Amino acid sequence: MHYLTGASALAFILATAAAPVAAQAQSAADASANVEEIVVTGSRIARRDYVSSSPILTMDQAAIQKSGSVTVDTLLNQMPQFVPSVSATSNNPSNGGQANIELRGLGTARSLVLLDGHRVVASNSDGSVDINILPAALIRNIEVITGGASATYGSDAVAGVVNFKLDHGFTGLQLDAQYGITEQGDGKESAVSLTAGGDFAEDRGHAVVSLSYTQRGEVFNAARDFAAVSGASSTTPYGRYDATGTNLPTQAAVDAVFAQYGVAAGTVKAGANLGFNNDGTLFYNGVNYTGSKAIDYATIPVNGTYNTGALNLLQLPLTRYSAYGEAQYKVNDHAEAYGSFNYTHYDSRTILAPSPAAASTGFTVPVGNPFIPDDLSTLLASRADPTADFLLRKRFTDVGPRISATTFNVFQLATGVRGDTGFKDWTYDVYASYGRSEQNEIQYGNISRSAVQTLLDASDGGASLCTGGYNPFGLNALSDSCAAYISRTTKNWTASEQRVVEANVQGGLFDLPAGEVRGAFGVDYKSDSFSYVPDSLLSTGDVVGFNAADAIDASSDVAEIYGEVLVPVLKDLPFIRALNVNLGYRYSDYETIGGVSAYKVEGDWEVVDGVRLRGGFQRAVRAPSLGELYSPQNQSFESITEDPCAIDSTARAGSNAAAVRSLCLAQGVPSAIIDSYTYANTQVDALVGGNSELHEETADTYSVGLVWRPRLSNPLFDRLSLAIDYYSIDIKDAIGTISAEDALQNCYSATANPTASTSNYYCGLFTRSAATGEVSSMSLVNLNLAEYKTSGVDFQVDWGFGLGAVGLDDKYGAISVKLIGSYLDSFRIQSLPGEDFVELKGTIGNDQVSNTAVAHPEWKLATALTYTLGPVDVGINWRHIAGMDDYADADSSVPAVDYFDLNGTWRVTDKYEIRGGVTNIANQDPPSFSSYVQANTDPSTYDVLGRRFYLAVKAKF
Repeated sequence: MHYLTGASALAFILATAAAPVAAQAQSAADASANVEEIVVTGSRIARRDYVSSSPILTMDQAAIQKSGSVTVDTLLNQMPQFVPSVSATSNNPSNGGQANIELRGLGTARSLVLLDGHRVVASNSDGSVDINILPAALIRNIEVITGGASATYGSDAVAGVVNFKLDHGFTGLQLDAQYGITEQGDGKESAVSLTAGGDFAEDRGHAVVSLSYTQRGEVFNAARDFAAVSGASSTTPYGRYDATGTNLPTQAAVDAVFAQYGVAAGTVKAGANLGFNNDGTLFYNGVNYTGSKAIDYATIPVNGTYNTGALNLLQLPLTRYSAYGEAQYKVNDHAEAYGSFNYTHYDSRTILAPSPAAASTGFTVPVGNPFIPDDLSTLLASRADPTADFLLRKRFTDVGPRISATTFNVFQLATGVRGDTGFKDWTYDVYASYGRSEQNEIQYGNISRSAVQTLLDASDGGASLCTGGYNPFGLNALSDSCAAYISRTTKNWTASEQRVVEANVQGGLFDLPAGEVRGAFGVDYKSDSFSYVPDSLLSTGDVVGFNAADAIDASSDVAEIYGEVLVPVLKDLPFIRALNVNLGYRYSDYETIGGVSAYKVEGDWEVVDGVRLRGGFQRAVRAPSLGELYSPQNQSFESITEDPCAIDSTARAGSNAAAVRSLCLAQGVPSAIIDSYTYANTQVDALVGGNSELHEETADTYSVGLVWRPRLSNPLFDRLSLAIDYYSIDIKDAIGTISAEDALQNCYSATANPTASTSNYYCGLFTRSAATGEVSSMSLVNLNLAEYKTSGVDFQVDWGFGLGAVGLDDKYGAISVKLIGSYLDSFRIQSLPGEDFVELKGTIGNDQVSNTAVAHPEWKLATALTYTLGPVDVGINWRHIAGMDDYADADSSVPAVDYFDLNGTWRVTDKYEIRGGVTNIANQDPPSFSSYVQANTDPSTYDVLGRRFYLAVKAKF
């Protein structure tokens, strides 16, 4: 950190040495205008809200509080421009309790998060920020620019920028406390913050400190009827014998065994996979099943599958402590020194069903194992090779669920100097920052593959190694010593670091007939590093449970220079009150990919008073992240809805069925089971990881919009503002992966693979087991894919009026309305050059572009109606999500959903305020669709907790 201290000291010396100049006189009108000017996100030049050339969305502290949540991401995820990503309801996949945000459904890595215009330290290898670490109590407003902004802020700003702006002038002492709970009495939330601020050194300095505590309770899937039975898995606690297609038992033997159970001959085929009842008998898809209803045949469509969902979390727990402090000190008339620190410590956890040994992670069992039931022995003896080992799959409920408990420690320090340069009205800002995010994860519920295999191979069933040995055939009690023998606890460590030095200047350049040309220029240097040290057990791959992983230690830096110019072109002409053009350019020299350029051309045209057109073009650039480049190829379990080779799949029933069957045989599905093969798992084993050959992706963003603030004498429309903007984002060479679902479906598609060739690109991404026919491995590493394209229309209405405007009297109160909406015209992806684009508009469940499977509704609305009477506000919010089709199942769809929330605020006195509300007042359950493996729905998109209440008190002195 020596360079950080040195850079700050140099900036301080330069600022204090600046020669003083006389203040320039200004007219009262100019002074008034300057008071209203702010630096709007998307530009380094001072602008005004609703004057920005780029579409901008602004939310204030009141909107955050009215969301009723103790975390800021809840409000953002309700906004139409956002697609909910990893959040409080993301148990699997999850980032350990982080809150990541995502604009336009283009991935968290393409959404840049800023704090007062400065970068925030990332918490992940892809550069995405955890907004749990931001000082929520001090957030004054949130500004969102959608569309490319790389020319202004650099890489990552492809989909847009979310800038959290703090209240630096806070004065006094404020205590804010909130408590919330669901109607069912779970999911409790509480938050307490204490904020203090004031002047010092004869008003030359100002300091603010904010401390906060947040707690959020967990909610299990089992606590909600729609999710209590979910996550169907063919790997059960009872164990399963998987038939080897090249060494099947005879049909006569199978018929004879099942005849003992009263089952007609031929009901169960020789190639069937069989489960174990505790009495040693066998069952198949419910036939002769005598076990627990943990395998629920009445409610899970695929018979014989285990209900994993009940054990998963609908809401992750959170315990968070935060401290933020800042100070500014006016050194002289031309220099103000400032600094800040931000520290957050929080704990969270995810819970998954017990470890499964499925697909390529099954175990081989020798025929000499003493626990093999008699009926299975009969079948094994009828095989062509009766001495061969056989395949066993098992879920290890004896050692409990898989729990990942993560502790986060994140801090960021910043210091700088800003002020007047002494030249005309030019100002400067020089700052440096250092941030570090550290995660410590403990994983419970892992199984040692080698330990289990040792017990299975032992002639005594492992009785000499642990008490009682290991009997996997049925749900048999496992002794404590055997559970300890096979279970493993793993510990992982992750750290991200970021260093930034930046210098900016802005001011007037020269005058044109239409006004002053203004500019902003700057240089910056940023370095990032990311380290991940997994437990040695995970590195060896000897694990069943959490994914195997290898270490990563990578770093990179970038040096940049940028410039931005605002040019007034025309002014005070008929139908041209003002016409301005904003030009920007940034050159970035990355250690990883070399030099790249980003630029923009924007304009705003005030046609008449109150009517403004705006729009422009931006070329945005995103360099591949450290994780995308250098992450080792690690194990992952990727979701799929069906295996096209399965006899009950849609591919085997369509017009292309014969070609699909031939291709499956050519890939290794045994001929003996090709017409009886079924697949009930919802995940496949895959290798995912980085690619050091990646290069940058580029995005061309277009926008054009209209802003109308009618200047009417009628008080009904005095506070009416409307904005409508069209956007188009086209990302070329997009960095991503082919999803497991798309790899499988395209391999067997008559369009993507018209000749049914095994050498097809998609078919080359996976292999199959010659014994069982199932997908045994996949390779889904990062690639520069072809193209992502999305376009649509955003609109916003702000309207307020006193009741006197409608013939009553203002003493009876006032009404305000805020409507934010988005219409998705198109969202198309192309994986490989030359392929047809796939349209995702109006679908839910595709996971290729984003970190998780996301929703792309055609319409999304957020409306707030508030009635104010004196010190009391009463409001109702309406959230609308249009209906969508299930991406993985063309015959399935989800209906439109509307949520209504109530909120109220009572300003008791100047010092005390009470607020409260009811979220999801109709207690509406989320829509269900079977292809989604997490709680039968999309917990990020829909409300999964139901009706809940909150109450808060604020005191300020």
